[in-house]
Amino acid sequence: MLIPLLKPYLFVYHIAMKNTSAINNQIYDVIIIGGGASGLFAAAAADLHAKGTASQCKGSAFKGLILEKTARPGTKLLMSGSGQCNITHAGSIKDFIGCYGDKGKKLRSCLYKHSNLALMEFLEDNGVEVFTREDGKVFPKSMDAHDVLYMLIRRAKKNGFELKCGSEVTRLLQATDSWTVTANDTLYHARNVIIATGGCSYPTTGSDGSFFNVLRNDLSIEITELKPSLTPIQVNEYPYAELSGISFENINTSIWHKDKKIAETCEDLLFTHKDLSGPAVINISKYAQPGGKLKINYLHPLNYEQVLSMLKSAFHGAKGSTANIIASEFDLPKRFCQLFTARHGEALKTLAHSLTGEEFIINSVSGFNKAMATAGGIALDQINTSTFELKNHPGLYAIGEALDVDGITGGYNLQFAYSSAKSAMVTVQKEDML
Repeated sequence: MLIPLLKPYLFVYHIAMKNTSAINNQIYDVIIIGGGASGLFAAAAADLHAKGTASQCKGSAFKGLILEKTARPGTKLLMSGSGQCNITHAGSIKDFIGCYGDKGKKLRSCLYKHSNLALMEFLEDNGVEVFTREDGKVFPKSMDAHDVLYMLIRRAKKNGFELKCGSEVTRLLQATDSWTVTANDTLYHARNVIIATGGCSYPTTGSDGSFFNVLRNDLSIEITELKPSLTPIQVNEYPYAELSGISFENINTSIWHKDKKIAETCEDLLFTHKDLSGPAVINISKYAQPGGKLKINYLHPLNYEQVLSMLKSAFHGAKGSTANIIASEFDLPKRFCQLFTARHGEALKTLAHSLTGEEFIINSVSGFNKAMATAGGIALDQINTSTFELKNHPGLYAIGEALDVDGITGGYNLQFAYSSAKSAMVTVQKEDML
């Protein structure tokens, strides 16, 4: 995917040149490792010019640095929502908790303090108007992710952050009251460091998981198993390639292992050329394992007995093909019904059983190159989830997808990027005042 170059009048950034063993003698208030969504949120959403903030108390300007591995910042942000940037979701922030699985309860504090309403207000206050779609997804009115990215970069610069692209961090060491960061063999020093390096999804954007090795080797930080999340699922003998593009609303899908249901959702399903996709599948894809089962109820919330009774009534004295009768009775696509009956036959009990629980054997899930998010990362039990500071490493913070947090589709992952970034930066500001 080609990403247009940032307009030079919005923000000037440069590629760091290699300078073996060079030392940058400036002591930064904070260095942010990673110039993606969470890193830019941290730099942009800080209110460093408000009365009583650290920069005013110290009588000097705030000095921040963003070190971005790739040639330009925010590449994945520009890809979000197919380039339209589904920035968050509408509704009560209380409803967000369940969208992060079993991690949601640990995130309640940061989500409540820095909510979806706060994020929308932040965007509006900085010139990015937003609107809410019928499905609750929130986008910039322009439907262009560039507007969000440019605003974040402008705000970061205004807040005193310098952005250095082409600066891959390869070492991170803790001193008595500061941190030393090595990037391109140049040493940088900071009172605080924020890890915003993302996960492993879309590795060509720079989010390849390589920084997790630095954290393991330099600081012995625990990294939980890294797996693709929010990705299509491939099944054995996939039968619906010729129906690619056909979708269904409010479909119940579930994943089973050894006859035990381990995940379930009721959302939209999409047939593609090679696999099963749509929110009904990708939102539970991280639970999929080869050899497990994926079950689909095309007629949710109806069950087997209800569908069988309806089929008997519909076929009583009816004329026409079985496929057409099923399509008419349940408002299903005719092409799907034709292929479905060709596969399962015309016995009503078999049809009722398959319509409410068609089973597929899981072959695999798409890899990180297609995954929208990463399951796994820095273990949450090492983090104070109110401040996002690592418990055993004062002055070191981790935010966004670098953490073992992944939400469902609909703007929840960008919301967490903002909420965690804001929580960390507020803490950095307070600590810097002491």
